[in-house]
Amino acid sequence: MSLFNLGSAGLSAKLPEKLELFFENHCMDCHDDEITEGGLDFLSLTWQPEDSYNESIWVKIHDRIKSKEMPPPKKSKVQDFEREELTQALGKMILEARELAYALNGRSVSRRINRFEYENVLRDLLHDPYLKIAGQLPLDGEVHGFAKVGTALDVSHVQVDAYLDVAEFALRRALDFPEKKPSSTTKRVYAREQRRMWAPGGNPAWTRFSLALDGLEINDEYSFRKLGLNRKINSVVVDDTDTERIGPWKKSTRRANHLGKHYLATAKNNGPHEITWKTVLPKPGTYEVRVSFCGGESLSNAAPYTVHHAKGNTRLLIDQSVKPTIDNLWFPLGQFSFDKKESGPIRAAVSLSDKGTEGYLIADAVQFVHLDELENKRDLSTYLEESSTAIFRGAYTPFYYGFDDYKAPVRGNYRIRIKAKSVIRQTDYVEWEGDKKPRFYPDLVLDASRRYPTPVDDRIFPGKRSEPVKVYSSTLYEPNTQSMLPIGTFEAPPGEPQVFELNAFMEKGGMVKLDCMRLPSPMVPAMPHTIPKTDDGFPGVAFHWMEVDGPLIEKWPPPSYLALFGDLPFEKGAKHIVALSENPSEDAARVLTGFIERAYRRPVTEKEFDRFYQYAQVLLEETSFTEAMIATFSAVLASPEFLFQCSQPGKLDDFALAERLSFFLGESMPDETLSKLARTGKLRVAGNLKKQVDRLIDKPEFNRFVQKFLNSWLKLDEINDTDPDRELYPEYAGDWWLVSSMVKESQLFFADLIVNNRSAAGLIDSDYTFLDERLARHYGVDGLQGPVFKRTKLPSQSPYGGILTQASVLKVTANGTVTSPVLRGVYVLERLLGYHPSPPPPSVPAVEPDIRGAKTIRELLAKHREDPSCASCHAKIDPPGFALESFDVMGRWRDNYRSLGEGSKRIAGLGRSGNEFVHYIGSEVDSSGRMYKGEAFDGINEFKKLLLQDKEVIARNLVHQLIVYATGAPVAFSDRDEVTAILDQTKSSDYGVRSIIHAIVESPLFLRK
Repeated sequence: MSLFNLGSAGLSAKLPEKLELFFENHCMDCHDDEITEGGLDFLSLTWQPEDSYNESIWVKIHDRIKSKEMPPPKKSKVQDFEREELTQALGKMILEARELAYALNGRSVSRRINRFEYENVLRDLLHDPYLKIAGQLPLDGEVHGFAKVGTALDVSHVQVDAYLDVAEFALRRALDFPEKKPSSTTKRVYAREQRRMWAPGGNPAWTRFSLALDGLEINDEYSFRKLGLNRKINSVVVDDTDTERIGPWKKSTRRANHLGKHYLATAKNNGPHEITWKTVLPKPGTYEVRVSFCGGESLSNAAPYTVHHAKGNTRLLIDQSVKPTIDNLWFPLGQFSFDKKESGPIRAAVSLSDKGTEGYLIADAVQFVHLDELENKRDLSTYLEESSTAIFRGAYTPFYYGFDDYKAPVRGNYRIRIKAKSVIRQTDYVEWEGDKKPRFYPDLVLDASRRYPTPVDDRIFPGKRSEPVKVYSSTLYEPNTQSMLPIGTFEAPPGEPQVFELNAFMEKGGMVKLDCMRLPSPMVPAMPHTIPKTDDGFPGVAFHWMEVDGPLIEKWPPPSYLALFGDLPFEKGAKHIVALSENPSEDAARVLTGFIERAYRRPVTEKEFDRFYQYAQVLLEETSFTEAMIATFSAVLASPEFLFQCSQPGKLDDFALAERLSFFLGESMPDETLSKLARTGKLRVAGNLKKQVDRLIDKPEFNRFVQKFLNSWLKLDEINDTDPDRELYPEYAGDWWLVSSMVKESQLFFADLIVNNRSAAGLIDSDYTFLDERLARHYGVDGLQGPVFKRTKLPSQSPYGGILTQASVLKVTANGTVTSPVLRGVYVLERLLGYHPSPPPPSVPAVEPDIRGAKTIRELLAKHREDPSCASCHAKIDPPGFALESFDVMGRWRDNYRSLGEGSKRIAGLGRSGNEFVHYIGSEVDSSGRMYKGEAFDGINEFKKLLLQDKEVIARNLVHQLIVYATGAPVAFSDRDEVTAILDQTKSSDYGVRSIIHAIVESPLFLRK
């Protein structure tokens, strides 16, 4: 009787007697129903290779026996020829079972496009490159980290409902444009007019996050007292606190545009009221007399003012209900002469009475401006050109800033110019004494030892270096990732301001937002004075103005409309554009034919067309032509033929091949060039596939592949899942520039491997990388400044060459508080070396680093490895983890750990975001280790050299990862010969990554379903 519980259905078969005897003689002592080391029990194991999990067990058995891991050499007397015979026989059985399954179903199952591919297809189909709908679709299943494998991409009614919703949203968005082509205009807005770029007083003023400047002079009137432009005209002002009054005037501050701490208003039915402002003028001559009264509908439209001047008295009736005409504050009464009498002073007076008036009166202030001052004052345009608002912090909730007064009138392209310069602020702080709290933070609860310094005596100087600024757009005053669209970056120079021009795509209502990238963002409970100084002060960027040209429209009607309704006329409907049809049935057939064929990425059968055409016909009887077609188009975009990459087992036809190639390297539907080659049957003509691969790599859409492949393979989309602990790593708090640069480096580096056909060994080590200023500083590389990435040669013995030690990888393998050799070790084995260790037994607890510093991670792991069930796996897991211990949670080199409890030295201070911290310098990092096969290494560079002794291992893993991504199916046992052929074919190029992609695309694995 057989030892094994053999299945009988489907592809099941009986194991040969020779295999049964081998397992009985060499394996049963450790793998029966009583002793199941590694979770393997041969007595309950079945032979059912049609089941992928069952097949994976037999493949693992085959591989462990062939590699001599099992049976253990020290315990077994298995001869080499026995291993060879066993693995050949078992391998043949696995291969035959898999080939039979391929013949029936194909190597990969028909798979649904994932949510990001769906978004990209609609972007390309509707000519809407910034459409964002992926976040509204359910999450996709993953295999080996990739949302590309058909077995994990099922479809539920929830998903179909979501597809219908987002499709309708995208279609209606495509019709959201004006009836007539908008004309391009140029509009300038000034930083001083932007409410979110200045601090009006109270808490924001005290923080000195922004200051209003005239040149390098601080305009306190603007910064801390009122909204409006202060033109700095020399004048005499008399407010309502220095007047002669009759009647019960009441104080009020309901309106913002008043001069003094309050203004006076007449009390209802308690007259009469009269007020006289008196002053002494500095010199004789003609003065313009102005009055301030706020303005408002309830005020008198005939307020009687009397000006007492050298030639007598002049009575004027002024409409106080209108808005003041000068700076929203002053209304001119006229020009009058004032002279001194004999040797006395030059006296002036203005009176106001409510006698004979209706409505309320407001009495605020009177201004006397000499005619010489009016003639010599700067014109408004010159003043605005020189004025600016200086920002001294990075953008962070809730302090976002930008030119919010300009909102894009329509969705489209614009040209933006921004005038800016860098400055530096020096501020003195006065300590508060005793228990008295600061005036501006009366309710703030803080540590009792904290002082409350008040800023005084600000001075502004030209910046000592350029300051990088990120520019983006958003339809929200406080943006989120869904609303943000990148525009570009520039470096605001020290000295004279410069104008920077950028091209932008903005949504309707989009506002241009700014972020001073290098400047810290204070985080509660940080105080502004606790932000560390740079260059003996607080750097900032002074923004003068922004000028916008646009919208810049090349085609009309928009391509999005043409993609749906072709040349049909249109008009503005209640909510969006509606297409006009004189023959709805005929027009429906015409526009639907082209739309379905583009959406399906292949010719459409008559039956497929009729299904949607009949649906449209029914809708046309119930609703308008446009509404009927939107519903029909939505149904197409939720249909199985659209959602699935469909092909038959065997060789792919040209349309399926074009689709697979485009979704591989472009993450979307085939473009016109690929579609034309498929229609004409020329895609497989000698050399064409290679040319198309090269063409797709050269397209901007190739960046989609780089981003999504790295997000899935290296988990870079998890880069923001953790934040560095502010006590242990205060220097990283709020450093968003660093985090985004980490990801950008990996994307540029991997793209460079492909574009320039560099060796796959570059994944482990290289003598160059791509750096901007922030990342260069992180890596200790000198000589780079600004946000632009440059290919940079690394110093000799730098540990940062290769993706293995890039900061992005090192951050996603840490939790923000500690690093774990186990987590990093498993990551390196699985993601870069292609070895998948078994999960730990449920009864074995995970090893967590001790942040108190009492025990080292090596001590904890040594104790852990005393368990025999853990030792064999950790012999492979720990070496790469130990080698990476010289990098902290953000990927920077370290010689010692940090702890919160014990250490050789206490470190206290203020972090990047102004927060107080205390931690300790812990034990020295030991990054030495011994490989599974016994080779010793001392540090990451020696570890890399050991890995690079076998470049084929690195290349083989990359081939596996790319095959899964390209074909939608994991690499199976039966695919190994094809993988070997790809490696043999690319060995002469030192396993160049571009060569690997070419070889994969031309292999049977890619060309067949």
